[in-house]
Parts: sequence; structure tokens; C-alpha cells
Amino acid sequence: MSTAARLALFGGACALVGGIVYGRVGLREHSAPRQVASAVAHLPTSTSAAPAPGTIRDPLVPQRPVYRDTAPEQDVGDWVKARPRFQISRSAAERGGLEPCATQQVDTSAYTPWAALGAGRYVMPKDAPTDAAGRFDLILHLHGEEPVLRELVKSEQRFVLYTLTLPPDQGYGPLFSGSHLYESVVAEVEQAVSRRAGLRARVRRVVLSAWSAGFVGIESALAQPTSKDVDAVVLVDGLHAPRTDIEAFKAQLQPFVDYASRAAASERFMFVSHSSIDPPDFASTTECAHYLVASLGGKPIAVRRNDSLGLELVEYFTRGNFHVRGYSGNDKADHCAQLGVLRDVYGALGRRWAAPRPAAGTSGTPIAP
Repeated sequence: MSTAARLALFGGACALVGGIVYGRVGLREHSAPRQVASAVAHLPTSTSAAPAPGTIRDPLVPQRPVYRDTAPEQDVGDWVKARPRFQISRSAAERGGLEPCATQQVDTSAYTPWAALGAGRYVMPKDAPTDAAGRFDLILHLHGEEPVLRELVKSEQRFVLYTLTLPPDQGYGPLFSGSHLYESVVAEVEQAVSRRAGLRARVRRVVLSAWSAGFVGIESALAQPTSKDVDAVVLVDGLHAPRTDIEAFKAQLQPFVDYASRAAASERFMFVSHSSIDPPDFASTTECAHYLVASLGGKPIAVRRNDSLGLELVEYFTRGNFHVRGYSGNDKADHCAQLGVLRDVYGALGRRWAAPRPAAGTSGTPIAP
């Protein structure tokens, strides 16, 4: 079976079986494991800038240290292949009254209204969408629209956002396989920004971002020659692979292993998050994230921290600009809540791009303007 066919089949399976499908009409049910009641101790969500003993400074959100979990480590055998633990799900009351899958209103008045572009839609800052040289930074996100804009607003970053969400019976893999879709989207967004800014606008840096089943499109995009221009990859609770076929498992994840290696060397930026949802028919986001970390010779640290939308951080790994964050939760609300991590990730990207580039001959690869 060809790579394109494999991606199409697997992407459709992820959308229909293992994920929540976010269409423009709203949220669709999925077959997540049964919710289990929990009584989770509420940890501080913020502290002083200087981490106290027993904490870790998180480079994504330096103002919110991570607390090391001091409980004895459970023997799970091969931690890379172990199924997800933390089979619990916080109630809306435990989340401060929030329903992560419900629409949450934010003030988007600083952005243009959604406008159609091909099969997707885009928004941009109303005022000065580019810098003085006509450059702008672009998020190309697969699967989900309004929640992604919400998190971009909360991040206080001024990125242009393009989103594409497919119906549940379509897979994201074929979108980028030999189609030149990436180049087409970038070129058309540049034209739209040029019209808005009144000057010749050009993309400076690109983020490939995906939630849930959208990750299959990111895998396909990374296989294209144009992926060399992608500065960051963001995968939110959506990295899956076949569980019983080890060769297919490795093949599915190899593009992400390669990109993670570059991010760990600080040449690029990569963020991966996972919930504790345990799908019956393919490897969970936990297992796939563990495989990426193990491929770099690392192992996550057991931690605790409360994050946005009632998320409870339980695993932490950072090397260079490669970041993996694991969360408890095995239900629909936990999958939706994962989108709340985007505000921290987009904020970290804003700081990365605002920092001076490394000089030639130093660690890291300068990105061409």
C-alpha cells in the first residue's frame, strides 16, 4: 500500500474512531472511554518567577513552574509501550465551571472576520498585520477553527491564522501528498495580507499546527520538499499510529522523529501534547509521544501542575526546542481541553521569533527571511 493510501485510511480511522471531529457546525461525539470520577488535589497554577526547590522552570511558560511528582514511581514495565495511566476525568465543577467542548466567547475585535480561502478560512490582525518590511508569521492549522482563534487571542500574539477542517469521512493525509497545497495556501495568504496591508507582504515563518486527526496532514506535509521552510510543528493530542504492526508504527512516526531531532538541537521548534485517552484500535497519543521521547534517548519526568481548561499536567519533557507535555484525562472534555495549551505554545513561539537569531557558526540554524 502506498504512503498516500496508508495516510488516507489511517487518518479516516482516527477521525471516526479515536477523535472528536470539529466541523464548522459544532462538536461531534466520539467513542472516548467512559468517564471515571476523580478527586484531584488542586495545585497552584502560578507562583513567583524563581522556581522553588522541587520545581522545574518551564521554558514555555516561565512564570508557571512545574512541580515534581514525589510519589513512588509505578512499575509499568516498558514505559514506552505502556498504555495510558491516569484514567480519570475532571468534572465541570472541578474545572471551575468550564465545559471545554462548549464555545467560549473571547474578544476577537482586533482580528478581521473569517474569510474563505480554498477549502479553509483565515483571519489576520486588523491593524498592521505585517512588520515594516512586509513580513508576517503564519499558523497553518488543521482541525478546529474557533477554539484555535480563541487561544491565539489569549496568547496575545499577532500571527496570521489559516485553518482547515474536513468532514469526518475525509482524511487529511491526501491534502498535501504531491498536491502543492502548502505552497498554494502560503501564496494565497500572502496575497490576502498584501491587500490588507497595502504593500507586498511575505511570510517570514510558518507553524504547522494540528489537533486530533489533523496530525495526519502534518505528517504528509513534512514529507514534501517545502517542509524545510517550516519553523515549528505543533501537535495537540493527535499523534497516533498502528499499535499491532510495529513496522507501520515506526513508519508513521518517522517524519516526527526526524523533526523532533532537529527541534531538540534547537534548529526548529516542536511541541507535542497528549491526553490519557486509550483508543482500542490504534496506539494512543501517550504511546506515540513516549516513542518520540525514547527515540531521542530521553524519558518524561513525572510532574503536577494545573493548566488551562482544567488540564492536569502529569508528564514533562524538554530538550532544546522539543517539548512534550502529558496530561491526565480519558474523556471527551479532556480531548477538547487540550486546545487550551495553544495559548502557551503560541506565546513561546512569539518569544522565540522575537529573540535575536544565532550568529553563523553557533548552535542552531538561522532561518532565512
